[in-house]
Amino acid sequence: MDDNATLAKSNTTIFVCPEGQHEPQHVMYQLANVCFIVAYLAPSNKTGLLFMHSILILGFFLFSMWAWNVVCAPDVFSWNFFFVLLNMGQMLYVLYTMRKVKFPLELEDIYRSMFQPLQVSRLSFKKLVSPECAQMMSLHPGEAYAMQSLTKTDRLGLLVSGKVNVISGQHFLHNIQAKEFLDSPEFESSRSGVEEKFKVSIVAVTPCRCIVWQRQSLEYLLIKETHLSNVLALLLSRDITRKLYAMNDKMVTEKGSHLDIRLPSFTGSLASQEEIKKRTESVFGSKEFTGPTGYGHTRAFLSE
Repeated sequence: MDDNATLAKSNTTIFVCPEGQHEPQHVMYQLANVCFIVAYLAPSNKTGLLFMHSILILGFFLFSMWAWNVVCAPDVFSWNFFFVLLNMGQMLYVLYTMRKVKFPLELEDIYRSMFQPLQVSRLSFKKLVSPECAQMMSLHPGEAYAMQSLTKTDRLGLLVSGKVNVISGQHFLHNIQAKEFLDSPEFESSRSGVEEKFKVSIVAVTPCRCIVWQRQSLEYLLIKETHLSNVLALLLSRDITRKLYAMNDKMVTEKGSHLDIRLPSFTGSLASQEEIKKRTESVFGSKEFTGPTGYGHTRAFLSE
């Protein structure tokens, strides 16, 4: 019996509180709740998350001190101190995601000029150029990136530096400069799982460096990164448009004027009007000729 009394006495003295400290409505309790209110008013961006977890750490720490020193509740102290450690881990994780991701000089230039203006984060761009998704390739002058009717259209290349020519048969079509895609038309026109070949040859003119993505790994990444997928679709569309206009500059009429690919039906109609006018004047010797008054109808005032 004496042993039980001694044990009970020892248990009661472990968590004994000083007299006059049993005040639940203590200032630390009030300050902790104020910290919780301030923390939950933080915005939802990364800076706001960092601020929220910092204030929560302070609030839960005050709660722990209140539980230990004022109300003498070891279970309340344990839970709140665990929340302190949990929020410290969350804060360290947010700091880790906010760190500045660094790239090699050539990739840094690509990021700043092409992806950063479109609000792509460094972390997303790091995933795009990671070894699991992309690889760097070097081309020597005269070396082919793709050969006509031989190379499969199962990848996408971005020229980082240098210059390449696009050739169809023995005819030069256009060149590709740095920060332009090598095969955007082929990538967009082909589909995954369908074996298609290049219709042109792409040959390096100067020493080149390029980033190459395999279609399957790139498409898998873009499924998870929605914003990156939209940005890449925009860049590809703009690149294809640039290539079309480069091709259009080399298409001229017999008079030496450039064709306009934006309005093919209208320009074709004008060309047919001029041809009809020449033929009518040569046959009938008309004084006046008026172009089409409707689709497929002409009107001419012939000389008597």
